[in-house]
Formats: sequence, C-alpha cells, structure tokens
Amino acid sequence: MLSILIPIYNYKVVKLVKTLKKQCDKAQIIYEILCFDDGSQPKIKYENSILGSFFGINYTELSENLGRARIRNWLAKSAAFDNLLFLDCDSKIIKKDFIATYLEYINDYEVISGGRVYSPKAPRAMSKKLHWLYGTKRESKKAKYRNKNAIVFFHSNNFLVKRDLVIKYQFDEAVEGYGYEDLLWAKYLYNKGVAIKHIDNELEHLGLEKKEVFLKKAKKAIQNLRVINKPGVVIQTRLMTFQDNLKKYKIERLVKSYCRKNKVKIEQNLLSENPSIYYLDLYKYICYNDL
Repeated sequence: MLSILIPIYNYKVVKLVKTLKKQCDKAQIIYEILCFDDGSQPKIKYENSILGSFFGINYTELSENLGRARIRNWLAKSAAFDNLLFLDCDSKIIKKDFIATYLEYINDYEVISGGRVYSPKAPRAMSKKLHWLYGTKRESKKAKYRNKNAIVFFHSNNFLVKRDLVIKYQFDEAVEGYGYEDLLWAKYLYNKGVAIKHIDNELEHLGLEKKEVFLKKAKKAIQNLRVINKPGVVIQTRLMTFQDNLKKYKIERLVKSYCRKNKVKIEQNLLSENPSIYYLDLYKYICYNDL
C-alpha cells in the first residue's frame, strides 16, 4: 500500500498524476495520491482542480501557505498508508517502471532517495541556463556517487519513506522559505541512526527558474544554511568543504579579498548568457560570509 504525496505550488500536475496513476494501476497495488495546493495562483488551481474528480486522488486547496517543511509534515499526517512517496510538483516521470522500481526496495530501507536529473539539452530560454547548468553539474549524480555522501545528495523532490518515521522525526518548520530543510532533516535522521539509501530512479526536474529568481533563492538558501549550521548540526555541503579547504591551505583571506573586489563582476557573469558554475560557488561563499 502506497501514499503518493505531492505538494503543489504554481505548477500544473495533471499529467504527472495521470502517469503515476497509470503505473500504480499496472503494478496492481492499493494506493492513494494526495495533492495539496499550497497557495498557488487561481489559474493553476483551476487547471489542477480536475484532479478532484479522479478516483483515488485527493486534491485539496489549503487555506494558507504552509511552506516547504510544514506542508510535507501535513501531507504525512494526512496519508492513509505506511509507505509515503514524496514527489515535487515540477517533476516529470522518465521511467516506465518508476513505481515498480520503488516497490522493489520498499521493504528493505526506511528512506530511499530516487534522485534528480535535468534535460540533456540546454533550455532555449537563456535566462534559465544558470539553473540548468547548476542542476546538470551539481545535482544530477548516479546513486553510486550519491551514496558516498547520502546526506548532501538527499533531495525531498523524490523519496520513499515510512510514515511513522516522518511522524516521529518531522521536517523542521522553523526553517522558513527556500533551502536546506531537506538536508537538515536528512542530517537529523543520520544522528538518530537512520540510513538513507540512494537508488537510480530519477525524476526529471522541469521547474527551471530564471537567473534572477534562481540567484534570489540561492541567497535565501544560504541564509538558511547559516542559521542551521551550529555546533553539532553542521551540514557538510560543497560550500562548507570549500571553506574548510581555504582554511586548511591558509588562503581564506586571499579568497575573501578577491570576492570583495570582484563581487559585482561575479554577479554580472551569473546574470549573463554564459554563466560560470564556479562563479556560482563564489557567489554562495560571498552570501554565506556576508562579504
């Protein structure tokens, strides 16, 4: 028995839900699909509202915006079954055996992360190239690689988990806005002795952001990381490893000086048609250290 949980925010999910329903029916399992809209625009709500007429689908429009952590906790509490499959609304199923693959592992692990990929082709809209470049270079990794650092490569866009685990260890609702609430949850599970298993069962991420929006969200995420990172709860992200290496090789002052002098140049590059992924690393470093 499986509860598929999809938090919705300003994205059409009818095609995604239909594909999930078809695969679940083919697998001949008992299932439900919960689609909770978290304050989308009226047009999006109207287009998704047809889901309310589908058998086995619970489409609900929330009266207030709960945010990324709260809505996942709410979905888990509302689920009827013991196995929860969390999926982001801006996802595309690219495997005909997506559900069947998860069912192979469903009794073996408490948390299973399927992964995320991006289109192999760069977007036509140059304004979305930065997000695509980051996703392709930094996030799209095979399970063998992700399992080497299971916490850092955990993303809440596509994972299977036992319901009682989420009820017991909820997402931290104190983390507001965008960024790192999923890694904080993964770190908490690790501290409690709960392992995360990564498998190759990826979804394609469709919701590419324009560069201005992407940078704004990246900055907000880094602000969250600064709040989260404290003694005993440090999440060893790529950024934190970068900072550790600067201190190790005693070049931190040099890099900080470079970043201060070239802050405008770095941001201009990221807003250009040919952004550098390495400049994005420096941008995050600037935001984290408030340079």
